[in-house]
Amino acid sequence: MNGPFKMSSNKEKKTFLSSVFGSSAKMLDVAVGEMSENIQRRFEVATERRVCLGISGLSRSGKSTFITSMLNQLLEYDKAKLSGFAPRVEDRLLSVKAIPLKNHRIKSFPYEENYQRIASPEPAWPEPTVDISAYLLEIRLRNQQKSLIPWVSNESKLKLEIRDYPGEWLLDLPLMNMPYVGWCGQCLAQYTVSPRNELLGDLYVDLQCVDPFAECDESHLFDLNKRFKDFLKACKSHGKSLSLIQPGRFLIPGDVDDEMGLSFVPLLKARKFSDSELNKASETSYFKVNEKFFERYKRIYVKPFLEDFFSGVDRQLVLVDVISAMYGGPDYLDDIREAMSRIAECFSYGRGGFIDRLISPKIDRVVFAATKIDQVGSEDHESVRQLLEAIIRSTKQKIGHNGVSVRLEATAAVRSSREYMLDGKKVVEGVDLYGKKKTFVNPQIPEDVPESIDEWAHLLDFDTPTLRPPKGVFYKNHDVIPHIRIDSVLNSLLGDKCT
Repeated sequence: MNGPFKMSSNKEKKTFLSSVFGSSAKMLDVAVGEMSENIQRRFEVATERRVCLGISGLSRSGKSTFITSMLNQLLEYDKAKLSGFAPRVEDRLLSVKAIPLKNHRIKSFPYEENYQRIASPEPAWPEPTVDISAYLLEIRLRNQQKSLIPWVSNESKLKLEIRDYPGEWLLDLPLMNMPYVGWCGQCLAQYTVSPRNELLGDLYVDLQCVDPFAECDESHLFDLNKRFKDFLKACKSHGKSLSLIQPGRFLIPGDVDDEMGLSFVPLLKARKFSDSELNKASETSYFKVNEKFFERYKRIYVKPFLEDFFSGVDRQLVLVDVISAMYGGPDYLDDIREAMSRIAECFSYGRGGFIDRLISPKIDRVVFAATKIDQVGSEDHESVRQLLEAIIRSTKQKIGHNGVSVRLEATAAVRSSREYMLDGKKVVEGVDLYGKKKTFVNPQIPEDVPESIDEWAHLLDFDTPTLRPPKGVFYKNHDVIPHIRIDSVLNSLLGDKCT
């Protein structure tokens, strides 16, 4: 800039912009900063100096606890049991530290708070995730092969970004490619069978009675919407819990508060009419009003979540509570299988070179991990892993078809139990949420999904006690959280990046 407007420093330029444009300059500054950070992040990914790991999983799969333990093992690597993590075994892991995350739209994952809860005199589990968050580590490594050039460093740094989100939101992703009438048809199919039919009660009849072409009564729609949200909450808290619960934001809205986007219900009669008939409905009809709110929901809630959260993910860890699925019965397991299959169709999987990673990054490695295996004896751990493979077989095939590496693990983010022999039997013992000691022998876990009801019987009769984290891990001492095979998960996800 010339003449009287010539400014000698960036500070002067920002002051000038602020005086001219006010808050717009600040917004522009933030936008430019985010763009610069995004370009830098993509370049680091393309040159394999950064990995963005998306932790996926349905509600109650234990994502927050898993991330907390994973971070704890890395930050306290010098004391952690990481015999399955190659850089640690080969003594090439030099240091790990947390660094600030420069994404203003994503909150910082509450690692310290979660760690304190687990490692307190009265240990407790972390609070469930209620919004998008992330955590960034810088891992310093000794290179696997020593450089022959004297001035070239034999050390390298890898940035690891871990992203978390409410599991309820994950199930909204399939809605992006689904029209409103298609969702109504899906709901109708689900609501005619148990247990959803019983949980709906009178609401099922009331939703059936709404004429899609009738003039929309705002107060009646509000009442139906309120009862529909109560129904979704009942689905979440039902017994072993159902998995395919949509829309997820009706349960956990997050920071975005858009009343209209949360105001629709499924019209169970809509599927009886053709698309051409429904298109002729009045703009103030029940169908058109609900369709408008449904599309708004996808635009305001689902699309930004997909673009902001998953657009930069390079590796994916999918957590599955296989044990609860088995004890929940065939319907619950089918619910999980359907949910996982639909979700997998929403991600961009594939491998590519430098340019692909720079311009259009895709997920090139996926690890499915069965969680909470401390709830069963060690002799059943491999059976749990085999069962996980049977549950996600079709999903694994879809992902692997794109040339993506798919691996399976069986883990426990926090080992809350111990095993010992009692009266000739190996028993599992832990402490429940009320401080009472629980000793049990879990039913034998099958390696494949049972086919007959007789094969399910011994599983359905068992009720696994919910255990609390073990005592003896102290935050002030920087103690390591006990785990089962977190190191193997880390190696499957990062081993090739740490060479």
